[in-house]
Amino acid sequence: MPTKVLIADDEPDLELLIRQRFHKQIRQKIYEFTFAQNGEEALEKLQEDTEIGVVMTDLNMPVMDGLTLLSRIGSLSRTIKVVIVSAYGDMQNIRTAMNRGAYDFLTKPIDFEDFEVTMQKTIQEVTLLEEAQRAHQRWAAVRQFFSPGQAEQLERNPALLEGRNQDVTILVSDLRGFSSLAERLGAQQTCRLVQDMMERLSNRIVEYDGLIVDYVGDGILAMWNAPVSQENHPLLACRAALAMLQEMPALAADWQNVVEGPLTLGIGVNTGVAQVGNTGSTRKFKYGPHGHTVNLASRVQDQSKRFGTPLLITGATRSHLPEDFPVCRLGMARLAGIANPVKLYELHSTPPAESWLAYRDAYESALAMFEARRFAEAQETLVSMLDTRRADGNVVPVKLLLERVSECLNQPRTTFDPALYWTAH
Repeated sequence: MPTKVLIADDEPDLELLIRQRFHKQIRQKIYEFTFAQNGEEALEKLQEDTEIGVVMTDLNMPVMDGLTLLSRIGSLSRTIKVVIVSAYGDMQNIRTAMNRGAYDFLTKPIDFEDFEVTMQKTIQEVTLLEEAQRAHQRWAAVRQFFSPGQAEQLERNPALLEGRNQDVTILVSDLRGFSSLAERLGAQQTCRLVQDMMERLSNRIVEYDGLIVDYVGDGILAMWNAPVSQENHPLLACRAALAMLQEMPALAADWQNVVEGPLTLGIGVNTGVAQVGNTGSTRKFKYGPHGHTVNLASRVQDQSKRFGTPLLITGATRSHLPEDFPVCRLGMARLAGIANPVKLYELHSTPPAESWLAYRDAYESALAMFEARRFAEAQETLVSMLDTRRADGNVVPVKLLLERVSECLNQPRTTFDPALYWTAH
């Protein structure tokens, strides 16, 4: 891409002389010259073409002189360096121009070797300033995107932002029934609600050192262990998820007069290898994960609706948590777009009530019976659980398992798939 230079001068022969002098560079697209007969015309061309970074202008021109042009260029919000071209006897005005911010000056009659050297030096200065400005903007975006500690590490080691495969934990959240809620509330109230919710939930993610990758409508995508390594990242993500759920009652109470109903959050958490890196542009920084691990976290969040539980994690995440962490193994499921069945676990708040622990033990016992093809025993246990119910009233997992057990009893098959259910979309 050629470097663009604007020449502002009312001498009629100057354009021809410059085009002759630099015809090879123009043909090779090293330079692209634009010409103006006065300061006003030059200013218009600068406003039309924002890629012009170097201006070489005469001081004495009709309509608008070079000093006025110089002051007007200063009001443009971009990097432009100005070289003054004037007669040696006009040194007083040249000095004034330099004091007002001109980068350099040339005297007439023009020495074209000096002209080219000065132009190249000015172009190099503009390039360095633009690179510095882009770097400043890039790191300003980094400091906004990451926590202060992470941003400090990244500034010391920018290579951490480069694309790579990394073991991460992904959290995906979703506000249940958002579409109908938004339609009922209208645009203004919906935006206020989402902003309030995102502020509260984001604080909990950051509290547990998570990286907020993106907000998508009413949902959040967050990540741990990239770009900066974090010990126990699955545990951090799970604690953040539990803290997010604890925010919801207060949010619902504050909005009860507007929403007139519950506000329910669904969360899915998964751990695995993802492709992480900066996939943004010079206009917008965007660091985040891609691949199977992210897709699976999203699918698991979707299935939390089916199980009637606000927080599901995968077996990959469960394997990194302490043994005494309050989880209930719900079984395996075949999810859309995922080749192998996925182990799903319900993650419960801490400390769990004794009634929930009793429910967990009974359910996992029935699940083990089902997987061992002891269907009659599993059915008896599950029917008993429906009678006693669990503390929070959610018996959806019990019903789902009971449906599979009944299916296996009523329609025996030679092959057995321990997955609880399948999704076709």
